[in-house]
Amino acid sequence: MSMEAYKIEHLNKSYADKEIFNDLNLSISEHERIGLVGINGTGKSTLLKVIGGLDEDFTADITHPNQYRIRYSSQKQDLNGHMTVFEAVLSSDTPTLRIIKKYEEAVNRYALDQSDSNFNKMMEAQEEMDQKDAWDYNAEIKTILSKLGIHDTTKKIVELSGGQQKRVVLAKTLIEQPDLLLLDEPTNHLDFESIRWLINYVKQYPHTVLFVTHDRYFLNEVSTRIIELDRGKLKTYPGNYEDYIVMRAENELVEQKQQEKQKALYKQELAWMRAGAKARTTKQQARINRFNQLESDVKTQHTQDKGELNLAYSRLGKQVYELKNLSKSINNKVLFEDVTEIIQSGRRIGIVGPNGAGKTTLLNILSNEDQDYEGELKIGQTVKVAYFKQTEETLDRDIRVIDYLREESEMAKEKDGTSISVTQLLERFLFPSATHGKKVYKLSGGEQKRLYLLRLLVHKPNVLLLDEPTNDLDTETLTILEDYIDDFGGSVITVSHDRYFLNKVVQEYWFIHDGKIEKIIGSFEDYESFKKEHERQAMLSKQTEQQNKHKHQPKKKTGLSYKEKLEYETIMTRIEMTETRLEDLEQEMINASDNYARIKELNEEKEQLEATYEADITRWSELEEIKEQ
Repeated sequence: MSMEAYKIEHLNKSYADKEIFNDLNLSISEHERIGLVGINGTGKSTLLKVIGGLDEDFTADITHPNQYRIRYSSQKQDLNGHMTVFEAVLSSDTPTLRIIKKYEEAVNRYALDQSDSNFNKMMEAQEEMDQKDAWDYNAEIKTILSKLGIHDTTKKIVELSGGQQKRVVLAKTLIEQPDLLLLDEPTNHLDFESIRWLINYVKQYPHTVLFVTHDRYFLNEVSTRIIELDRGKLKTYPGNYEDYIVMRAENELVEQKQQEKQKALYKQELAWMRAGAKARTTKQQARINRFNQLESDVKTQHTQDKGELNLAYSRLGKQVYELKNLSKSINNKVLFEDVTEIIQSGRRIGIVGPNGAGKTTLLNILSNEDQDYEGELKIGQTVKVAYFKQTEETLDRDIRVIDYLREESEMAKEKDGTSISVTQLLERFLFPSATHGKKVYKLSGGEQKRLYLLRLLVHKPNVLLLDEPTNDLDTETLTILEDYIDDFGGSVITVSHDRYFLNKVVQEYWFIHDGKIEKIIGSFEDYESFKKEHERQAMLSKQTEQQNKHKHQPKKKTGLSYKEKLEYETIMTRIEMTETRLEDLEQEMINASDNYARIKELNEEKEQLEATYEADITRWSELEEIKEQ
């Protein structure tokens, strides 16, 4: 059994008149990977800040071992803008990082000025790296940066976008390898490849991880325990996200039955009290006392928040968009060109591709906000767009929640034509009546996103353009949105890195890459298969090109070491063997469709082979670059 590593007891915290935590207790064991869930505004990020030492305005008893290191990777970046990326990620004051920083600085100085003095300093730093065995750690740092999409480490922090800065904060926290790693929405602003790498990294992390995320795929793959934060209290569920969903449903059913029994008993005892019960005996007094307690319990009964949206949408004609030879470039970089497509009503499209490929740009064009393109875009006459932007306009901080919706409409329409008040609508979208009079600035970031989304849906759109809609929204809100989209009669076009969400709402993928858009019909797994094949063909094409290039040229001295030459000669064979085995596994899984144990065994082998395959592809590319030097 794992040893207890961190404990916080009797945690109490309030903001003004709002109670956040009430006598909360949490015990964390070594090597746990805990997912913290709950609706926006319940205090998930606040709890991480308390544990991480960034919020000291609370009362609690905290115990953990001496020299126990806790680090918090937040949603909000806190970096020195004048530092380079490399300086920022090495800014933590640990002995090994100080040595690595000294070595990298010495190498950079020598590259600029190859003086004897700089050479000697570089050799001294190299010797210190040898003595402290810091080379593997240095290599891991560079791997972390690369896998999170941070390639140019010489850039100043101030030159980076908000999403890039958040990736630097995440990299810095991972590099420190604390005893307790706290992650707040770690998959935001990561592409699919980076998320997949992060999942594997966290699963193999040698210490303890506590994280908040909206990404249900990440939750399911990584978690060994789920903790739900609800009205200042914690409920714990062993297992991953799917286990949590099943157990929570079972618990709610039990609680509902208990509450029904309690209400029935209350009605019975209330009739006795109204009949004029007197405390003439000790027994009667005890019954009156039990009634008073029962009355208190019934009045404070709470059912789990169950939101729903049944809002009406406007009629949509058959044709939504017509694209003719649509092309877009930014700063001489072609994002996509000569795109011709007719989008009809009912289409569910997921736009995917690497960061910077032009996914948001395409949404901006379809929303008619960006008209600086070549080609032609025709928008259907009945189209009424709701565009949920990743970086929405800042909400008026001083307006009250209910007034923010009333600016759009006093009433909303449901699909059956009935009217619903703004108050009812807010409650159905997980805003209890106590929040309606609050000013917007008192809401959490996730609650503000939810309010912004609700206002967009009130005016009966028939086309939804959604740019990373799952960022910062809680899992309950995402479930409501997915149910709404499932019954939505219009068209949906979304950019998202949330594969769970995409699998729920998307029927086809538009893959933007290398200046073109390719369509894949099917699931997210179909898109992944297409992408892997595309990458394999690109690698083979590059290999053939290199072979043809050097076919009639005199043999040049390779930049590979002896060991690297041997590795280079065998890696392609291993890649081909892996591809063959993966194809065989697919067929074996189909043949074993009625044997759950066998499917599980085959799937585990498949996941291991896929990880090996990706590592081999990456290594082959690295060796190819060295060979060309």
